[in-house]
Amino acid sequence: MPSVFNPPPSTYVIIPVKPLSQAKSRLARTLKAPTRAALVRAIFSRTLDVIAHVDRVAGTIVVSRDLTILELARQRSNVIALAEAESGLNPAITQGAQWAGAHGGQSVIIVPVDLPLITAADVDALIDLAVDPRCLVIAPDRHNDGTNLMLVRPPDALQFAYGSASFNAHRAQAAERGLHVHIYRSATSGLDLDVPDDLALYHEGAALLGGRVLSE
Repeated sequence: MPSVFNPPPSTYVIIPVKPLSQAKSRLARTLKAPTRAALVRAIFSRTLDVIAHVDRVAGTIVVSRDLTILELARQRSNVIALAEAESGLNPAITQGAQWAGAHGGQSVIIVPVDLPLITAADVDALIDLAVDPRCLVIAPDRHNDGTNLMLVRPPDALQFAYGSASFNAHRAQAAERGLHVHIYRSATSGLDLDVPDDLALYHEGAALLGGRVLSE
């Protein structure tokens, strides 16, 4: 009897991006507005580069109302640019997840645009851990408070709850909905640029990885 080949679940990455004029406002004491906008653009471009090296990603969905971000997304292959239909982070992610589900996606990975050190290995690791038909693979920030990376299968399995204490909120909701939960941690996925103290860690991490600092 011939063996049956079961293709791996189709996975899309979702990158929600605020307008550049509102970029990283909590860094305002340290970085001026043009520098913050340039930083987000640089991290966004790097993130697209990282995801492009993950063969198991079917496509990247960028959700934004910033015209510059949408144009940068359209210039990339295998990137879908969606104009944000409803203001707010969680509605934007939901919009991306709905698009993925409608186009055959069986999993989505949410990648915020403030993770300057993530690697293709981080994204691959999330996919490797997603061994259940209904599951959540979640990578917290370094404080175990926020959600940095998250894989959800199927795409509509959760109501996205990004914000304060989202790491515990997402895990609690997954338990209520009967999802298998896997936690992933790494130095590169744990750093998000949120407050001025994060910038120093970013500079140190970029030096260790041999990359240049994306702050100009």
